[in-house]
Amino acid sequence: MLWRSFLPFDFYAAFFIGAGAAFMILFFAKLQSEKSGLKILIFVFVLAFSLGILRFHLSDKPAPEIFQKEMGNNLALSGIIADQPVEKENNIEIVVETALNRVKTKILFFAEKNGDYRYGDKINYAGKLEKPDNFSTDQGKEFDYVNFLKKDGIFFVMKYPKIEIISRGQGNFLKSALFAVRRNFSGKLDTIMPKPESTVMKGLILGERSSFSQPLKEAFVNTGLIHIVTISGYNVTLVAEWVMKIFGFLPINFAIGAGIFAVISYIIMTGAAASAIRAGIMATLALLAQAIGRIYDSGRALALAGAIMIFINPFILAFDISFQLSFIATVAVIFLAPKLEKYFFWIKWKYIRDTAAITSAAYMFILPFIVYKMGNLSLAALPANLAVLPFIPATMISGFITGLAGFISRQLAFIPGISAYALLHYELAVINFFSGLRFASLAVPDFPLALVILTYGLFVYYLFASDAEPAGQSAFNFAQIQPPEKTGETKARRRDFVFIAAFLVVFIAAGLFSFRYYESNRIAKQKLQALLADASVQAPDPFVSQPRTKSDGCALRGPLPDPECTPGAIFKNANKEQICVRGYTKTVRNVSTKLRKEVFAEYGISYPQPKGAYEVDHLIPLAIGGSNDIANLFPEAALPAPGFHEKDIVEVYLQQEVCAGRVALSAAQRQIASDWLAIYNNLAPEEISAIKKKYSVRKDEAPRQ
Repeated sequence: MLWRSFLPFDFYAAFFIGAGAAFMILFFAKLQSEKSGLKILIFVFVLAFSLGILRFHLSDKPAPEIFQKEMGNNLALSGIIADQPVEKENNIEIVVETALNRVKTKILFFAEKNGDYRYGDKINYAGKLEKPDNFSTDQGKEFDYVNFLKKDGIFFVMKYPKIEIISRGQGNFLKSALFAVRRNFSGKLDTIMPKPESTVMKGLILGERSSFSQPLKEAFVNTGLIHIVTISGYNVTLVAEWVMKIFGFLPINFAIGAGIFAVISYIIMTGAAASAIRAGIMATLALLAQAIGRIYDSGRALALAGAIMIFINPFILAFDISFQLSFIATVAVIFLAPKLEKYFFWIKWKYIRDTAAITSAAYMFILPFIVYKMGNLSLAALPANLAVLPFIPATMISGFITGLAGFISRQLAFIPGISAYALLHYELAVINFFSGLRFASLAVPDFPLALVILTYGLFVYYLFASDAEPAGQSAFNFAQIQPPEKTGETKARRRDFVFIAAFLVVFIAAGLFSFRYYESNRIAKQKLQALLADASVQAPDPFVSQPRTKSDGCALRGPLPDPECTPGAIFKNANKEQICVRGYTKTVRNVSTKLRKEVFAEYGISYPQPKGAYEVDHLIPLAIGGSNDIANLFPEAALPAPGFHEKDIVEVYLQQEVCAGRVALSAAQRQIASDWLAIYNNLAPEEISAIKKKYSVRKDEAPRQ
């Protein structure tokens, strides 16, 4: 499945390869020769490979064609909210199941925070249908947002549509009831505790971190503590244990059944994230093992949980980072933490010792994946986790009691609320302290995949290699000269050395790549400053618009216009004070359809072009004083990059620099008119990432011309 997630593979080829492998397995099984075992194992692997590809094919359904034809058009339809709306810092995300000519699909709405939207609401909506776009993270990593949504059956988005609620209660009764409990529980915490403590508590208990402010989210990421506001095995186990204790006076099987029901209900109520589902399956298997009197093996349970989830939805294997992180971290807790515990025997208290071993194991084991996938190296993660994690169980328990007591009386919730607030206040103080350190977190955008694969190969060797010597060793074998216990100890030390060395190589390599990244940013900034240097920021020479010398036969120079047709033009009276007023571009933008057609005709390009392929761009953007004159307009393509999307980044950057007083307005105008590519090519990666991030939140403010 992982192969098929990234690379194409013919369905029929996979089918016939699988059929051939199945035949060979039966053939060698019938032979029963000495070498049949290895051959059967090889063909079992080939069969599994083929079945994985076939399963992915069955799940990889294209977006409905009838909706694809409506891309870019305004739709006015009705639908039902298919999941609990997620409240973000600046908007609300709503998944709506809708139909057009009886063909169903899901659309993700980005809506204003001015409506009481709930799961099961039937709504009328009107808005422009669009495809989702991938985007860059803060660390410059490309996030595959398209496939991330596709794993949930979402192919389209709508930004700020008009929404009218027609009726409520159209969804599943149980889900509606559980979401109502979650909503009321969340509201009780908000009334009992102030922010940000109540926000963090909702994250701990409900996995509700979407409403975190950007600074708060960054603080959790920088300290490697974002995992505590994700529903994990601890949350699920806590719920199961509490329910079983409540029903402990009843027959054991009834209590176990109640525990399983509580686990399933809790997972649904908290949004059924991949990490929660994985933990829920493992907890359910543990309870079932207890019910039938079987020994529970956590390693096998993890493998079975992963297999079940991937079989149901193959997309999560490659495109759901929550599932990936949860799985890797659980491997560390189950297999690595016991091996590291011997290094923490100097800690007297068992609970603290176990916490230190688990925290260290998780940090070391997950580091290669985090650095590669998220491009982030947290130097403060280990001490921050050690300082916070011992208090998380007490915090969650006091939070549960506070929320439940709040249903009865706010006064009754006061005492546990004080305890919860004190714990949260301490934890936030620790997080803010470590996050505020200068080098708490480093960006590592270019960490090599090959090193990650090699590291995990060594980690797996460390975890699962046997200490026992294989049978039939030569009498001159060194292992037979030593006592067996000493041989095992030597091999164990060797494996310890391999594990520590692999971890240190990853850590050091991440540091070197991070240094290279920051150094490239520093050099880029110096080059850009030299490029935009002017005699005086206060009183520079003004930009002088050059006359056009051609009005037909114009030729594009890649993403640059013909200088004879489009030399650039500005509003003579536009100054820094005017352009730096928010909304200035909306007041001066004036390019008619007639003028657009004329621009395309001068450059010999047919009009209209497919949506998103070209745009009539201002060479000197309105955002830094450019005018709507035809001498300042040209048709610019989106692809190949760099195109008009990349020029938008340059425009945003220049307006920021001019308004901050770091670059003279005339210097910015001259450089973008002569060669905007020179600016883009010298922009620091972190600058590009910051601009993309800023304007992906509020694209209505982006200076798209």
